[in-house]
Amino acid sequence: MISLIICSTQSDLSKSLKENIRSSICSKYEIVHIDNSQRRYNIFEAYNIGVERSSGEYLCFMHEDIVFRRQGWGKIIEQTLSHNEVGALGVAGGHVVLDQLDWRFYGFLDVCLIQGNTSVEPNPIYYRSSHARSNDYKGLRHVAVIDGVWMCMRKELFNIIRFDEQTFHDFHLYDSDICMQINKQGYGVYVTHDVLLEHRSEGTFSEGYQHSLNLFFKKWGDSLPFIRGLVLSKEEISKKLPKARQLFAERLKRDAIAIGIRKLIQQRRSGVPSRSFTEEEKEVMDISSFIARKAIIKDKLVSTRVAWKYTLEYLRYPFVRHRGKLLSKFFWYRFIKR
Repeated sequence: MISLIICSTQSDLSKSLKENIRSSICSKYEIVHIDNSQRRYNIFEAYNIGVERSSGEYLCFMHEDIVFRRQGWGKIIEQTLSHNEVGALGVAGGHVVLDQLDWRFYGFLDVCLIQGNTSVEPNPIYYRSSHARSNDYKGLRHVAVIDGVWMCMRKELFNIIRFDEQTFHDFHLYDSDICMQINKQGYGVYVTHDVLLEHRSEGTFSEGYQHSLNLFFKKWGDSLPFIRGLVLSKEEISKKLPKARQLFAERLKRDAIAIGIRKLIQQRRSGVPSRSFTEEEKEVMDISSFIARKAIIKDKLVSTRVAWKYTLEYLRYPFVRHRGKLLSKFFWYRFIKR
């Protein structure tokens, strides 16, 4: 049996998630729901509780904002984890872990995932690409670590590993740390291209992320750099670092601003007196809103009527700065380039 361990910000899981699991897993399963609506636990504590409550031979730690897009993924878990050398299975991962930055920014990635996002604006909208990244391959890829959006392991491994709630006290690095533990025990970490899911949020690098990253480097520094599934020279890795540092710094700055925007919007909706948006915040909202609508305009699965509705919404926002550009995108993709 497969135990699906889900730490949720809600007191109950959505009906749509439970129905999506029921109709697509094609294996015997149980849902172990960790109610974290009161923020009682960090993710390390929550997942350790989930392991203790679970009854299945196989454990699947998953976010609550995913949608499975392929049938029979439970069979993939069972078949893959039945091989003793496989310690962990995911749908997105990195081949390289260094003692600086986050592995997601180096570019040595293996991903089979439909990644969606929610825009940063007063009336946020969800958008996604129409196709999975790197979905041109079937089977397994050996990686160093996997992303925590969806990761599966045999329960028996938790006799020798554990989510490290003694070192970490937040919601970051739980995936990288547990993968490093699995690697240390001599098992492999893999990405599968036979399971396809849609992740309906991109995640945010919060203020505490850098602190968690420093704790991770302190814990695993003697084992880094750690590389699996690729043969890379020091020169190839070093060549990637300047751009990776830039992307990482930009992402931390952008997410910090986005968190502030969302708090400000929530204050306004609650009737709490609040300040005006700064020029920097307006710029982040504009870019996010523009990217969301451009994705919708280009998606042929979205009707022209709906695409126009979202285009008009953008045009009416007082903070936007690319009205003409978005209009040209709309007419180009909807009436000229067919």
